[in-house]
Amino acid sequence: MANISVFSQIIKLIPRSQFEEAVAKHNGDKRVRSLNCWTWFGSLIFSQLSGHDSIRALERVFEASNSETSRLGFNSICRSTLSDANAARPVEVLEEIFSHSLKLATRARGHRLDFGFPVYLLDSTFIELCLSFCPWAFFRTTSKTTNSTKYAGVKLHTAIDLTGHLPEFVVIKEGQEKDNRDLKVARDHFNFQPGSLVVFDRGYWSADYFNELNHANVSFVSRMRSNVRFCVEKSSEVDRTQGLICDQHIYLSGSKTKGLYGGKLRRISYRDPETNKKLVFITNRFDLPAKTICDLYKARWQVELFFKTLKQNLKIKKFLGLSRNAVIAQIYAALICYVLLMYLKLTARSNISMPELMAVVGTLLLLKFNIIELIQNKPITTRHPPPQQLSLIF
Repeated sequence: MANISVFSQIIKLIPRSQFEEAVAKHNGDKRVRSLNCWTWFGSLIFSQLSGHDSIRALERVFEASNSETSRLGFNSICRSTLSDANAARPVEVLEEIFSHSLKLATRARGHRLDFGFPVYLLDSTFIELCLSFCPWAFFRTTSKTTNSTKYAGVKLHTAIDLTGHLPEFVVIKEGQEKDNRDLKVARDHFNFQPGSLVVFDRGYWSADYFNELNHANVSFVSRMRSNVRFCVEKSSEVDRTQGLICDQHIYLSGSKTKGLYGGKLRRISYRDPETNKKLVFITNRFDLPAKTICDLYKARWQVELFFKTLKQNLKIKKFLGLSRNAVIAQIYAALICYVLLMYLKLTARSNISMPELMAVVGTLLLLKFNIIELIQNKPITTRHPPPQQLSLIF
């Protein structure tokens, strides 16, 4: 059994000296008397790992002078000071801690590449907020009629690495839908390294964006829109037993796309044997087998599982504060917890699922267990059938 709690083992992954450097860099504790950034950070992480979504509950946990939290250097908190901290502490501190956590997990993952090059799955998710309480987060109106509905929320844009399921690129952005579109954010904020491959859906469709990626030596795989006009230069034979229908080299010929992409593209038509649904993919990779291109797009659902894990197992639905700063800080705290737990999973080389890992950690958070031993793969037990019984003959 470990001498420190599970919570302590997770917090100690963040060096206190490095955290204080980030605080000093962004003047996080300037004119702070009671609740410093370290305690603010600890309360956010504890809230995520334990599932507490109430400031009153956090207040009771942190108020004991001889508790596990005090041994980690966390001060006691009260509702008013924590609410003020959520509204005022710089989110940039959490951004730097997230970057540190991501480097830890990346080193634990190693440099294994399933395809010989980095593969990123690009997507976004909408985190809904109450417009009456968060007017700063207005997103869009469904219609212009009298019965129109207004929505508020922030969007989490990310590109996760296919090898380790780590969010390599993260942008949390509020604003109206026209300023928060997937394509606009990707072009403004994501710079993929040359030689990598990016998989995304039709929300990022743009011939000139494809051209930008191609010139940057970045490959892409996406779904093709049905109204795109093109001319076929070459068709290759395909194995129809794998669900492939056609593999073509094409040029965009539509009035709105012609000339925006310099060069040819590859169009692959595929029918999913499981759903019988026909899918058409577009890519600038001509060296990979057609079935590999289809499998890469199918792997894009890993980013959907990442969003599902965040929303169902961490606290990004009910927030401890209603200001922009409080909401963004809580989302970053959830991302930090996810990456730290992924680091522990990679370190233990465990095949435990992330929902199961989060449930184990949340249940035993303040108990003294060695977390690596706790999540390691269990030995395989062979179950032998019971000895055959003699049947009685009457």
